[in-house]
Amino acid sequence: MHEAGIEGGRRREAAGMGRTAVAEVAAWWVLLAALDVVLISSVNPVELLVAAGAALAGAMAAHRLRRAVGIGRPHGRGALRALAALPWSLLRGSAALAGAVVRGGRRPGGVRRVVLRPGTGAGGAGLLLAASADTCVLTIDEDGADGTDGTSAAGGARQGAAVRVHALRRAPGAVERALTGPDGPR
Repeated sequence: MHEAGIEGGRRREAAGMGRTAVAEVAAWWVLLAALDVVLISSVNPVELLVAAGAALAGAMAAHRLRRAVGIGRPHGRGALRALAALPWSLLRGSAALAGAVVRGGRRPGGVRRVVLRPGTGAGGAGLLLAASADTCVLTIDEDGADGTDGTSAAGGARQGAAVRVHALRRAPGAVERALTGPDGPR
């Protein structure tokens, strides 16, 4: 009797995941089809058919890639603040990149480890950090700041995931500060 209940639970969970996948593909399809229709020069039935087909292929690829990489919505403490800081970070990062190009690449900065607040998804945080033109995400460590199971070397409490970035600025940007909390990047 108990095994039947477990099997039924798995079926319901799989059905829920299937509905979520269909909704995600449909959302991507609508977005990509609308973008294609806006960008084509003349709207006729053949162009609409091609747009719908290409958008469906792109939507399915986007869904599969997101699942393969394991990136979901940015979540955890600081995610909303990081999203709000993103437009300013994009402008500031573009200015830093343009300045580095003009100066021939001589710019303070370098590689640093960004230890995220506990509970913050490293994949979504990596997307937010990589959106700025002056920051390149090199590695994402989902397990913990020390690369093991998330416990400190002294056996302490679980730390947040870590993202290693190359940045053109020494000082962390607003998105980075929002994702790291009071301790900041390391």
